[in-house]
Amino acid sequence: MNVCEALLDILADYNVKYIFGIPGDAINELIEAIRKQDKIKFIHVMHEESGAFAASAQAKLTGELAVCVGTAGPGGIHLLNGLYDAKMDHAPVLAITGQIETSLIGTAYQQEVNIQALFENVSVYNQTIYDAAQMPEVATLAIQAALSKRSVSHLSIPSNVAVLKVPEYKRQKQIIHSNVLIRPGEDELKKAAALINKAGKPCILAGIGAKHAVNELEQLAALIKAPIIKALRGKDILPDIHPYVIGGTGLLGTRPSLNATQRCDLFIVVGSDFPYHDFYPSAGVSTIQVDHEPHHIGRRHPVDAPLIGDTKITLTELLKLVDEKTDDSFLKNAQNDMKEWLAGQDKIELSADDPIHPQAAARAIGEQLSENAIIACDTGTITVWGARNLRLKNGQKFTLSGGLASMAFALPAAIGAKLSYPDRQVIALCGDGGFAMLMCDFATAVKYNLNIKIFVFNNSKLGLIQMEQEAAGNPEFQTSLHNPEYAEFAKNCGGDRFTIRTAAELNEGISKALASTKPTVVNVFVNPDELTWPPRVTMSQVLNYTKAKIKEFFA
Repeated sequence: MNVCEALLDILADYNVKYIFGIPGDAINELIEAIRKQDKIKFIHVMHEESGAFAASAQAKLTGELAVCVGTAGPGGIHLLNGLYDAKMDHAPVLAITGQIETSLIGTAYQQEVNIQALFENVSVYNQTIYDAAQMPEVATLAIQAALSKRSVSHLSIPSNVAVLKVPEYKRQKQIIHSNVLIRPGEDELKKAAALINKAGKPCILAGIGAKHAVNELEQLAALIKAPIIKALRGKDILPDIHPYVIGGTGLLGTRPSLNATQRCDLFIVVGSDFPYHDFYPSAGVSTIQVDHEPHHIGRRHPVDAPLIGDTKITLTELLKLVDEKTDDSFLKNAQNDMKEWLAGQDKIELSADDPIHPQAAARAIGEQLSENAIIACDTGTITVWGARNLRLKNGQKFTLSGGLASMAFALPAAIGAKLSYPDRQVIALCGDGGFAMLMCDFATAVKYNLNIKIFVFNNSKLGLIQMEQEAAGNPEFQTSLHNPEYAEFAKNCGGDRFTIRTAAELNEGISKALASTKPTVVNVFVNPDELTWPPRVTMSQVLNYTKAKIKEFFA
């Protein structure tokens, strides 16, 4: 085998099924090696950034290694945005890049980029293969690093090295996942339990790190009568309509969650690295944090009882030490608060107003999704509507660009998701700005007959940026979009398409789109004047917004 054939041989051992990328001269040998085998399929995307996003989404959803590739120079550069998404959301991705011949490195040759330096910050393992004898060790170490550290690894292969023959090697798997499950010490557990037993108004913030400890999380909440707030990346750990869930946190969260955070006397953070300081309790409120990463503990908010360990094991041990509470008044108040919030949301979500409220579109889509649907959400105002108004059911999956918060994630993420879960319903929630960035890859979905549904919330502007401008007291500037006709674009790509302009068309249009057997774009024209207010509005925000509108009027 040559270097590329050996690399594919190793990747197949690690159950890699797809490689996303675009053929290019510096990776021609890799493309040829893929052609000659039948275990790994090459998915030819229209933009390498889409390939990296698709790989990142696969890794987030499955926890398994995903792979993308780019040729020398621009091909590798295009991968970076999607790879930073994987890095910041702790997803195991291997990036493979081509490189010019080794004899030409350092000569300012065409497409010569210091690719290893370029990938240094985004990757936990970053090597160039200069000798065929480096196989299989280097490839195995790269894969092992990506999986065990849940991040990005990078291998660069110069074109003349790619064809070299690899000495025979013994095919073997090394460590695939780190299965070392850390348990906090007994003293730390007892300290945390004492804080819980003393508290009268405990509140839980749960993130994606609690995903494999849902039963224990529910048991703890029931035992200590604590409402549960979900961080956005943990939206799918529990259904949105759950007796203990009081919504999300942060600017995209709910008023009940904000109220509970401000009124609690104990804050328990389980598997979340939520970054916004303003949405943690005020000074003086005791805090417990459970996380398997020691460097996550206390970096967002002071912690009184750090519990470094696996969330499932930690909660299991904690449950043995915690007393059942009889006073549920704090929980009842939070639940009543949530009922009022949901009733207020119902008024707009179930409204028949035109133009369509985006909240109504999100609610209507959510109500028609199958029980095991996978939802990929983009960044922008669509994130607000997806976070608040799309009510997830038990068994559904939800993913987005969390740490990086990059636009254009949802479409390629849906492609990656559908390849990993071909039998599940997969949809993307997109703003028109985010969709336009990588819309060319809808043609990729058509090419590979991936029956995904793309819902474009069309308000002809970058709505979240306009809101931020105006909340700062500045008039809107350069946020409007000149959109093409997305439905016609979908048709020209060979997919199905629907256009929804009125609330009366909403339910039927969604139903027909979901019933289509083709990749589908649904162009939903939503109210461009809908405001993405935070869960509680301050007087300064109102005044600044008023100033901005006055400036816009006179302009």
